[in-house]
Amino acid sequence: MNSWLADRYLPFWASYLQALEVEVVRPQEISVNLPVPAPIRRVLSQVFSLKSQGIDFLLLPDVQLGVEAHRGNPSPWLVDLGATLERLVPGLPPTLVVPAELSPEVAGLAAKIGQLLTQNPMLARRALERTKHQLNSSFTPPKQSGVHLVGVVAQPMLLSDTDWLNNLRAGLAEYGLHLFLADKAPSELRQEGSALELGLELPTDLEAAGMHRYLSRLGKVKGLLYVHDPEYLPLPNPLRKLLKKSEPPKPWRVAGLEAPWPQVAAELAQGLRP
Repeated sequence: MNSWLADRYLPFWASYLQALEVEVVRPQEISVNLPVPAPIRRVLSQVFSLKSQGIDFLLLPDVQLGVEAHRGNPSPWLVDLGATLERLVPGLPPTLVVPAELSPEVAGLAAKIGQLLTQNPMLARRALERTKHQLNSSFTPPKQSGVHLVGVVAQPMLLSDTDWLNNLRAGLAEYGLHLFLADKAPSELRQEGSALELGLELPTDLEAAGMHRYLSRLGKVKGLLYVHDPEYLPLPNPLRKLLKKSEPPKPWRVAGLEAPWPQVAAELAQGLRP
């Protein structure tokens, strides 16, 4: 798939699989008629597309990097994407689950997957030697500009959906507002989230909490938009309780995945006026 944090892990895996001389199949856009929000529908569209192309394995990210939740009842979309897709996509191909972030420690898993796919340890070793430098990839902040910036706090998987972001940008632009995404590395945002001491366990929850802490104090960000969907991409309960107890020091709104963005922008713009 080329969504669901693909920008964080897929560049290495695509290069490595090509070096293994394994065919890499990309998803195509197909229509999926299911009563789910558009960002979720796009994920399902990609999976149905790949299945229809007769793939042997489906590469999926572990967005929680091996961390399990011991408290609460997190959405299955957050904690077990493979099992969730199996319930919705009959005959889902076998999955290869890889961490949604790159580090030198991923090399061991890559070697095992390479041997599984090729049954050739020598080929897997050579392919890994040629591509393992990509496991040291560094974070590049997104290029952003504009005035009347509105920061977004959400589960990070949502912020890798370019179609969703473009719709949000268009809605904000109608009222002279501009989108701003937290420009810190995921690991730094998780540290920000940990500093709130909310008892969060899952990396994506910590990252969302870190967006809140960082964007709340960033002077150039004039308003905040919290995107929460209780079934698919919820913000962590402790963060939502914090918002009720201690409101951010700037105008803010909570919205769902498919909110009427011009209306949300109008409400934020009203709060931004002196």
